[in-house]
Amino acid sequence: MIYTPKPLNKDLMTDVLNELSGKKLTGSQMFSILKPKYPYLSKRLVYHYLSIALKRGEVSVETVSEEGKYSWGSFTQKKYYTRIIK
Repeated sequence: MIYTPKPLNKDLMTDVLNELSGKKLTGSQMFSILKPKYPYLSKRLVYHYLSIALKRGEVSVETVSEEGKYSWGSFTQKKYYTRIIK
């Protein structure tokens, strides 16, 4: 079986990029913003579109370590995405 990728939803990609204009958001925050408009949306799909935008050079990512009390330890790393304006 040959894998054929599905075409990108251009409206969704545009909304992802527009939401990142002038903001730093995590993938989870982006999901919460876009979910009401796109009922079929999953977090995995949001991260997929963010990775595509990252490969195209439309988005930059910043990894930040945050301290706190988590079930897995005392710190976590969050990735914040920002749109690159060309």
